[in-house]
Amino acid sequence: MHILLAKPASISNVIAFFKENLNPDSSEIYSEEFLCPLGTQAAIRRNQMILAIENGHVVGAIRFYRRKTANTISLYQFAVSSKYRGKGVLKKMLLFINDAPIVALCPIESKFNQYYYKMDWKLQEQVDGFNTWIFK
Repeated sequence: MHILLAKPASISNVIAFFKENLNPDSSEIYSEEFLCPLGTQAAIRRNQMILAIENGHVVGAIRFYRRKTANTISLYQFAVSSKYRGKGVLKKMLLFINDAPIVALCPIESKFNQYYYKMDWKLQEQVDGFNTWIFK
């Protein structure tokens, strides 16, 4: 498996991957922005997308933003192909950019908070209906 920064040539593959692996009805999808192909395209062009590639196929992707003033990295969206879940793919992608604490938001009522808890993320705070999780 290769972990790498997404290149513009992979835009259509990444958009298709997110379309296949993000459920718009899921409680962790709290913004239409996560489903917007233009946002994915812009993130790739700004070097803010990491991919996990296996046998030439995208099996994982994360969209992030480095916050210079706070010295953190915001994790905006991620997905891992169902066949590769539970194999540490997300952690490998996060370690690729882990030169500052990585912050993720999750709606307080979402069942997905259990994922962050099980994966040893630390709950930093609860603000405005969201849990703020930290990966170090």
